[in-house]
Amino acid sequence: MTDLPSFPFAAGPRCEPPAEYAEIRGCPVLPRVTLATGREALLATRHADVRLVLSDPRFSRAAYTDGTLFARSAESLPLITVDAPDHTRRRSAVAHAFTARQTRELAPMVEEIAKHQIAELAEAGSPADLVAGFTVPFTLRVISRVLGVPEADVALFKPWVDPMMSIGRYPAETVARAHAEFQAYFAELVGRIGTDLAAGRAGPGLIAEMLNPRSPERALSVTETVVMAAGILVAGYETTSNALATVVHHLLNRPEWTVGTARLGPAVEEILRYVCGNGTGGVPHVATADVTLTDGQVVRAGEVVVPIPDAANRDPAVFPDPDRLDPDRPANPHIAFGHGAHHCLGAELARLELRVGVTALLAAFPGLRLAVADADLRWRTDMFVRGPWELPVAWDHR
Repeated sequence: MTDLPSFPFAAGPRCEPPAEYAEIRGCPVLPRVTLATGREALLATRHADVRLVLSDPRFSRAAYTDGTLFARSAESLPLITVDAPDHTRRRSAVAHAFTARQTRELAPMVEEIAKHQIAELAEAGSPADLVAGFTVPFTLRVISRVLGVPEADVALFKPWVDPMMSIGRYPAETVARAHAEFQAYFAELVGRIGTDLAAGRAGPGLIAEMLNPRSPERALSVTETVVMAAGILVAGYETTSNALATVVHHLLNRPEWTVGTARLGPAVEEILRYVCGNGTGGVPHVATADVTLTDGQVVRAGEVVVPIPDAANRDPAVFPDPDRLDPDRPANPHIAFGHGAHHCLGAELARLELRVGVTALLAAFPGLRLAVADADLRWRTDMFVRGPWELPVAWDHR
């Protein structure tokens, strides 16, 4: 076991996948590795295998009890590490807030927040850091508005979330303190909203809806509401803000892709397919029974499998010439948002924010371009969600 490769693999440059992904994708059997937790596991990298592991109920996330592959504690993850029926019940309590229909109704709010953030960025002047000045506050304000988190508290979150979402970047005591303070904030907020509900003066937002569900099937305990609210805030801004920064980075290097709104949507989807956004590769699953994969290999009951969507998104059997960015692909069934029961809850909202954010930036700042050499950008190689730490940009004044 000691001579097995260690996983997660070292990050590739920028948001490129580790070199090992391409090497092992052609293996006749799923390769074995040793996880950071010390457990032996198999890696699924082919598109069909990843989809199967993510959708087949014989693969259990809850059965893997050796801890996460990053700093976040398992108990702070209300959906990612659990199975049905708990996963189904918790997800159904909030899913109505993230449907395609509800997302369309949120569009004016998202556009208004983007406009506000653009105005702040313009006032600060060129050059500016697009991460600190737009992608983080924009996505934080959107998900805070959805939840009913006070606008005045938005600046509190990033110093807590960064250590929680890291991979060996911060000391253990920093991570523990961030977890404690973050959960304490949401416990106090949920308690305050509950008091307001009882007094008949609660404002809008998903937290209030979780505390006062429309049907018994959506009922959560107060503790579950605290963890769910905190988890949705992290997932709703950390992933989207980094995806937005990464998408903008690619578009600034390919300005021809931004000509015409019809091409912009496919370009964003292609960038999502191409980039490697998950620093840990994937979530460990345990086979609860023998499972035969698409090529006939049998995963035995009790074995751990880590499905890697970022590797699957470059499977040449599904994506011809997969290492080439091509916004004109005739089909793009990428699984950047996952697959199966754990498909990203906020995928439609994330797509809306990406579309609105990119469109607003390009419209507001003529000649938008990188303000530093591409090679000088710093990338989040030791974080659960990949992306640039900063994205210095400049633009022409009108």
